[in-house]
Amino acid sequence: MHWAQMLVPLSPPSPSCIQKGVPLLSIIIDILFSLIFELPIVRILLLTLVPALALFFYIRHRDELEPESPRLVWSLFGLGAAATVLSYVLEAGGAYVLLERVERGTFLFDVVHWFLVVGLVEEGSKYALMCMRTWKNPEFNCMFDGVVYAVAVSAGFALVENVMYLFRYGPSVVMLRALVSVPGHICFAVFMGAWYSAAKKHAMQGKRRLAVAEQWLALLIPTVMHGLYDFFADKLSDTSLMLFFGFMILMFIGSWLTVRKLSREDDYISTAA
Repeated sequence: MHWAQMLVPLSPPSPSCIQKGVPLLSIIIDILFSLIFELPIVRILLLTLVPALALFFYIRHRDELEPESPRLVWSLFGLGAAATVLSYVLEAGGAYVLLERVERGTFLFDVVHWFLVVGLVEEGSKYALMCMRTWKNPEFNCMFDGVVYAVAVSAGFALVENVMYLFRYGPSVVMLRALVSVPGHICFAVFMGAWYSAAKKHAMQGKRRLAVAEQWLALLIPTVMHGLYDFFADKLSDTSLMLFFGFMILMFIGSWLTVRKLSREDDYISTAA
């Protein structure tokens, strides 16, 4: 529907549509839904929502040993959305400092920008909020829980980030991000959650140094993955494009295999070997 057609009042339903026994309210609801879903912006918003929610529910479905409460999971989803705003502010400050000290367009600028200003800030924001909400939570008692938590936060982050891109760059960019960037965030989260659960297990076993090392890995591994993703995507050469898609394929396969393994071998943290 062209935007100008939205200004034209709807024609009243024909008498044939108003069958005997059909409530008027049902007809009104049908008309409203038809109008809403004809709006291009609604279709694009749905495209923004579906990938993040679909991957989120898939991971949640794999949590079979002792599923997390909806209240906890959805609060993490909301914290992921908050992490988007926090990252936006921190990245703006980081970019300003970087531009003051390093020349734009140089290799050093690209590395610092994508790995530290973007990758570390975004993954660090998600990780910090996830830790604040779950590290001491009594529900964090199974090895797969960390993956569920990290994916919930990342799904909320990816969803809000996509909406921001929609209003800033338009639908074409969002459609591409829905197919690539949203799954990318979920992949980063799988590895974050896996190491996060390992850290929780070793912390409960009293292996403090090992737990601290694994907490750092839960942050640094997704940061490096995120940095590589952005670094390859930023370049326009054929070589970088091949590296980007090769990296994405390996990351998708690795994440899928990790989820399958951790879900199948899930155990309570107190009894995990």
